[in-house]
Amino acid sequence: MNIEMHSGSIQASQRNAMASKIKLGWIPYWNLVPFMCELDRLNYGRVEVSKGVPSEVNKMLENGSITLAPCSSICLISKPGLEMALPLGVASDGPVLSVYIGFHSEHAPILDRLKERHQEIKKIFKNALASHPNDSRSIAKYVLNESQKLKKIPLEYVPGLEVTPDSASSAILVKIFYQLWFGVDAYKLMVGRDVAQKVYTRRPIKLLIGDEALQKKNQFYSVLDLGTLWKDLTGLPFVYAVWQSKGSCINGWRRKILEVGKVAENRMRIEPAVYLKNKHPVDELGSPLPLQEYWKAIYYQLGPRELRGLILFLCLARSFKLVPVHDDAIGKILRWEALSQLSVLPDL
Repeated sequence: MNIEMHSGSIQASQRNAMASKIKLGWIPYWNLVPFMCELDRLNYGRVEVSKGVPSEVNKMLENGSITLAPCSSICLISKPGLEMALPLGVASDGPVLSVYIGFHSEHAPILDRLKERHQEIKKIFKNALASHPNDSRSIAKYVLNESQKLKKIPLEYVPGLEVTPDSASSAILVKIFYQLWFGVDAYKLMVGRDVAQKVYTRRPIKLLIGDEALQKKNQFYSVLDLGTLWKDLTGLPFVYAVWQSKGSCINGWRRKILEVGKVAENRMRIEPAVYLKNKHPVDELGSPLPLQEYWKAIYYQLGPRELRGLILFLCLARSFKLVPVHDDAIGKILRWEALSQLSVLPDL
């Protein structure tokens, strides 16, 4: 009798969870349009959406005003209480098209030097990955130490760096690249704005993300795609965002959100034009945005390779001291590193 009553109460609570409203945080960029279209099409209802740029959505989840969101991946170690809720996010296995560093014509001399430096850094990553397989913390420490031994690029060639406040993960990634290219001392000098204004005579190189990056690409002399750079150095995908929650129970929505991600990703591959809905967005010069190509470059479902890329990024951010890391971050990294060795990720 007690067992039956207990079983009935569990079923009732599960039905209530399924029927409850969920508060989603949402980034209104083109990279998530397919996901939202499928969420609407599948007509799950009882979804309350709060929109904002990545940094704003991160704060919403942290303060509890939303339940679940595709937040910046760096939040997993920088924001206490945020957890990976689902094996879903926004990732690219190579070029991402919407996250890049823009260079102006006066930066042409430094681009040639960066190509040479990139090959030197690539050798460091190759040695690190070979020497410390399945140990991202050791890989990150090795990369930091060895990269600082490289011959310094003369300061007159070192540009300033402008980072959008809308970003979180991409901002950290570009700062990692900046330190790998120019060194920790050059980075500290760049951050010290009073000094930097006296030292740098050229315009800064600039990080652009999201829709702005798609619209303004033609205004730059050259761009370096961060997804391409990351894949070339590590051989791994880069995870820009991960679906996260803050200790909230989303059991009633877990299967639904996973289904939405799977359906959207499949349609992005096969028939991306369906998500344009007769819209033809253009860039600043009036040329159509390459959205169908873009949707084929990104994806939502995360597996072991994506998890390995994510862990390495988080460990690099920690080693380069670019974010305050909360106390339980190491435990998370160790747990995820074990999961990344599986052939398929479990339903987190």
